[in-house]
Amino acid sequence: MIEENDELDPDILQLLGSDPTQDKTFGENLHKDLAMRWKHILTNGIPKEEKANLLKEYLPAENCIPMKAPVLNPELKSALSDTSLKKDSYSEQKQNQMSSCISAIGKALNLALTQVENTPQEIIKTLSDAGRLLCDTHYRESLSRRFTIVNSISKQKREIIKNTKIDEYLFGSNLSEHLKTSKVISTSASELRFSTQISNRSSQYRSQPRTTRQGALNGRGAPRTTYAEPRVYPGQSRHSVPLQPAPPLQPPPPPARGPRDRRTALPPPTQRSRSYPQQTRRR
Repeated sequence: MIEENDELDPDILQLLGSDPTQDKTFGENLHKDLAMRWKHILTNGIPKEEKANLLKEYLPAENCIPMKAPVLNPELKSALSDTSLKKDSYSEQKQNQMSSCISAIGKALNLALTQVENTPQEIIKTLSDAGRLLCDTHYRESLSRRFTIVNSISKQKREIIKNTKIDEYLFGSNLSEHLKTSKVISTSASELRFSTQISNRSSQYRSQPRTTRQGALNGRGAPRTTYAEPRVYPGQSRHSVPLQPAPPLQPPPPPARGPRDRRTALPPPTQRSRSYPQQTRRR
């Protein structure tokens, strides 16, 4: 019978699963000399010259080109501001330093794999896990760079750029082909949309009935007469009545004179009365 205070074998505990009450915050302790050096670097960083030498020593592998930081596409450099370009350049430098870390871990793994018999499997697993985590961090940094750049360009091009895949370039080496294809598609769509609108308008115009004004024989209306036609009475034919010529045009009235014009105007000429011989009345 198993009692409550009995301790189980570690292999049995592993079969039961992890203990949810034990929340581990720290891992295994490092050697004191290693911990002292890494603590100083974590709080102060590595000097520039020493870091440059380390980056040159651990270069990315030739058969694993994605270890190197992806380069920003030249199509997007002209579309970004100076501030965005500086941020992306800083992120690219971080990725290059990560690639040197991955390269150093890969070099240690190569030594361990060539001497598998003399190397504990735990060392190989630990180095492999460190390399995998660094590769994932490298990938996440590329996603962060892409997200920052996508939000700073026009909305029309965002969907096109999002569909690209990371390779030696941040947005893929065939980005220009994607942009050309999208431009052709948008041009064709706009032309089709314009022709559809024209056909719809013409069909609507044809379906509408034509309306004419009341009393008009055509769209222009009745023709104007050049002379006055006489009135036709009942019992009288129109052809028997002679046509009367149109009245002559009257000259325009003289302009109105102001008060000054009245003063200076000459008086109208007086009409002389004719003298007739004196007639005598008949008585």
